[in-house]
Formats: sequence, structure tokens, C-alpha cells
Amino acid sequence: MSFGFNSKAQIGDAVYDVQTEDRGASHPFIDTLVLIKGRVVYRHRASYEDLALSGVADQAILRARVEKQHREILEALREGVLTLEKAVPAPAGGIAVKLLNAGSWLKAGQVSLDISVSSKVGDKPVTEAQVEAFIEDGAGAPEIHLAHTDAAGRTSFQFAFPTLAEPASAALVIRARVAEVREELRYQLKPKKANR
Repeated sequence: MSFGFNSKAQIGDAVYDVQTEDRGASHPFIDTLVLIKGRVVYRHRASYEDLALSGVADQAILRARVEKQHREILEALREGVLTLEKAVPAPAGGIAVKLLNAGSWLKAGQVSLDISVSSKVGDKPVTEAQVEAFIEDGAGAPEIHLAHTDAAGRTSFQFAFPTLAEPASAALVIRARVAEVREELRYQLKPKKANR
């Protein structure tokens, strides 16, 4: 089980989002991101390998650690003691989003996306772009998966392919945002035909 907390904090005219979550037993870290308009301006990561090494992490202790880290970062933000990254302007000419494994992103009911975000002018990697990925099927709100690009302008997602209510209208949607610049990829999915 993964734990996570999300809060908003208004400081002056700015509204910050604070997101804290544990990355799961295979990646025993608690990550906290502070974002403004979808851009990461502060990141803190703490290991809970000590709990993971014991075999089974005590869920109550882990939840308390995630909540404590979230609360401490939120308080430090409000007190003005965090060193926040300065705003980086969006690339001139916009951004380009590419699905690098377009031919192999779905296998055995598992989605695995490798994504790059670059500037349209000069094809330079865009770091800290907010990227969302989800399967849309026209029925209800889809589960949205969120990540940020690394120094090479790359990020990846792994999640189970959802059960579709309306397979005929299903699409894989990937959205990226840097400051106020947005770009979207949409792949219409074709339902498998029954064998006759």
C-alpha cells in the first residue's frame, strides 16, 4: 500500500502545491515535491530502507513518516525557509512530446510509457516538465498518472491497463506542461476484433 498527501499553500500571491508520497517497497523512498503552476520548485527525498530491510514495512509507521515529512515541508514553505528554484521560462516556440516506445507500450495488460519532452526550436531536452498519462474511454474520469522529466527531458510510467467501459472511444493521452505552455499526444485505441 502506498501513502500520499496533497496540500495547497498560499504565500502572498503565489499558490503552491505540496505532494508527498512513498514510492513503494521496491523503491523505499518518501518523495515530497513543491510545485507552482505545475513546475517543481523544491524536491526532498528520504529513504525508509530501514523499514524495508525488516521484510515487511510497518504500514502505521510508514504512514506516520510520510505524514510527518509532508507536514514539515509544508511548515518550512510557510515559514519561508525552503530554497526554491527560480522560475524557468518556457522554451521559445513551444514543446514537443514524444512517446519513445510507441510500438511496444502495452504488453500483457501493463502500460509502460517512455516519454521525452524537448523544445520545438533546437530540440533541447526540457527538464522538470509536468507530464500526465492516462487511458480515456469517454465514461467517467480516468485515473491520471503524474511525473516530471529528468535532466535529459525523459520520464516513464508503468501502470495496469484499466477496464474500459466504452472500448470504441478509448485513447491513450499524454500531456506535458512547462509554465503556461502545453502539448498533448492522443493515440486512438482500436478494440480487438473477435475471431470468427
